[in-house]
Amino acid sequence: MSNYLIQLIAAYFVGISCSISVEEPRKMILKTSIIDTAGWALYLLCLDFFNIGTVLATYIAGLLIAGMSHWFARLFHEPVTVFFIPGFFTLVPGGGMYRTAFFLFQGDMSRGLSELSTTLFIALAIALAVFTTDTLVSIIFNQHLPKFIRRNRRMKFK
Repeated sequence: MSNYLIQLIAAYFVGISCSISVEEPRKMILKTSIIDTAGWALYLLCLDFFNIGTVLATYIAGLLIAGMSHWFARLFHEPVTVFFIPGFFTLVPGGGMYRTAFFLFQGDMSRGLSELSTTLFIALAIALAVFTTDTLVSIIFNQHLPKFIRRNRRMKFK
């Protein structure tokens, strides 16, 4: 239990440091760290308690991060990217790319290609989570009525 608490505190500070490094507005730094921590908490929950694989856990946590980013963007009147970039920082598979390069430089092609495929699938899961959430938000908030309904709705009856 203490391991999870330490990881969540570390995720919060990772969110703060990433927010500072991308030069976010000061009033948004703590809010983006909440998104980062929530995403990491769901990722850990999926991995350890529900025994979901790494790629699917990344996708589910990415859905939460993207959804919270859209929600916070509307709530605080900021662009969504202000919340996206620090929010996904803990899920980005940088360690997987390092291990891929390490194994390939050592000449262990099978382990290197295995790490590469896992890393690419994790990156794809993040991109798919962003795409899924953006599509749902676009459908929900930007739904336009068909042209004939819009035209007839403006007509005034005497």
